[in-house]
Amino acid sequence: MDRRAVYGPRDGTVLSQQLQHRSDDIPEGDIDVVLQAKRADGVFWNYFKDHDMHVRVLDVLHQIGFYGVYRCGRLVYDCHLITALVERWRPETHTFHFRVGEATITLEDVQIIWALPIDGLPVTGLDIERSTEEWQIYCREYLGFSPDEEAFKGSRLHTHAIMNFIRTVEITHDTPRPTVVQYTRCIAMLLLGGLMCPDSSGNMVPLLYLSKLEEINTARNYSWGSAVLAFLYRELCHASLKGKAAIGGALQLLQIWAWSRIIPLSPGLGVERLYMDQVQVNIDRFLPAAPYGAIWNCRHNFTRTVRTTVRVIRDILDNMQEDQFIWQPYDMDSDRIMAYAADFTPELWRSTCPLIFYAIVEIHHPERVLRQFGMRQNIPEMPDSRDMTLHQISRKARTGTDWGVQHILHIRRWQRRRDTIVNRPPISNERHTERGYWNDVEGLSRLLDRYDATLDNICQFVMHSNQNPTNENDPSTSHRQRRSNSRMSTTSAERDNIGVDIAGPSTAYTPQDYYVPQPSQQDDWFQSAPYMPSHAESYSAHVDLDLGLGVKTICTRI
Repeated sequence: MDRRAVYGPRDGTVLSQQLQHRSDDIPEGDIDVVLQAKRADGVFWNYFKDHDMHVRVLDVLHQIGFYGVYRCGRLVYDCHLITALVERWRPETHTFHFRVGEATITLEDVQIIWALPIDGLPVTGLDIERSTEEWQIYCREYLGFSPDEEAFKGSRLHTHAIMNFIRTVEITHDTPRPTVVQYTRCIAMLLLGGLMCPDSSGNMVPLLYLSKLEEINTARNYSWGSAVLAFLYRELCHASLKGKAAIGGALQLLQIWAWSRIIPLSPGLGVERLYMDQVQVNIDRFLPAAPYGAIWNCRHNFTRTVRTTVRVIRDILDNMQEDQFIWQPYDMDSDRIMAYAADFTPELWRSTCPLIFYAIVEIHHPERVLRQFGMRQNIPEMPDSRDMTLHQISRKARTGTDWGVQHILHIRRWQRRRDTIVNRPPISNERHTERGYWNDVEGLSRLLDRYDATLDNICQFVMHSNQNPTNENDPSTSHRQRRSNSRMSTTSAERDNIGVDIAGPSTAYTPQDYYVPQPSQQDDWFQSAPYMPSHAESYSAHVDLDLGLGVKTICTRI
């Protein structure tokens, strides 16, 4: 049997780029390639782990709209999980194609996880050209310092230069307001270039972003959430191509999105590492508590779920059952989400619209993932093939371009974003999808030779893995409540029926400590010591495979 014929989509009409997609190499044996995750925020979080960020700075961050991002802290990336997700990302639809249907990260997720504003002006404009000396003067005015010449690379500034300046400044209650604002712009630039929109450089931030922070009082008028999502979509699209070795963008958003929804890959939540409550600005004013994304910055327990290599995660996604994916994971009545409800624009979560970030334009497709909004999914329309050409447009060698003019048609579509809000009948107990939807999914989904996929990828991994296992026994770990009461897969007439049960500790990457933000008015920010699971000298891994073909295989290693 030609494995390529059963690994890609049966119908190439919609997913027309399979020959260029990284998943096309998997049948050829490229099954262990892991993407490198680009970010430039490690030094930032290390510094603020030991130095309190003053409440006046947090107040200005809240004015800008980045307060929620900071309150969520830093998570260590699971590059194996990210790689497996990228293999299922399709640039043609901007969705992940799972056995349970299409799903994607939307404006809803960006606003709930990081509390970023999504309504407002698009983040675009003139890509201005300046000499190094002119950039130094510009930085002096808006950042409060003049970087050395070697800190620049064209119109980009090295993040280390910004951090070196931050180390020299101490903000107090008596610090002049202009100095506090300049300092906060530095923080915002580091968050943008290091965590929210890190590019392939890994340590440079475009000074173009600073133009939207010049006026602090109007900075929140921009749709930072749609800009961050546009950048992430572009990175996912590029990383999904053959031969790509790295990925940037807001991967912390993506990882939390996956943990919140994919039950077999979601860790249990234990002791919090962050200060989660409100921050007092003065006697009668408080900043909100930490947003939803902050609850994941805690001790993680993987004893009832899977944390392992890309090969096993790939197989879990290949064989995912309906009740292993949570379409609506957020408790909208929880205090964590209600704290930001006044700033939410839920109608835009379902807007089919362009996401704009200077040169980047990517299309938001909520109409393809309606179950994420509690609506019955119909067969989506064919994506516009012209949208694929947008991936070829970048800022490279385009200094001096006015992207507000270049993308004027898409900006006009963004201005009409409330005219393209999707509405469908709500999900009922009897029907989650319209007739014919599952036939459409079957034609688009990756179809594996079940025997080859399961035995080759799972049993071989268990039998021949040489990684050190972990043994996690954390009595303080508590598990979050889920809308789904079962973690066991169920049969479905519309799916192949493969049961995978991995018992005992799984192999894992070595866990690292999590970095935590600390407002300056609290005393004990570390609610627990760093959790480092011990490594067992021997372990057993048991895989019970019911292939649905009259074959049952048990693989055990001691």
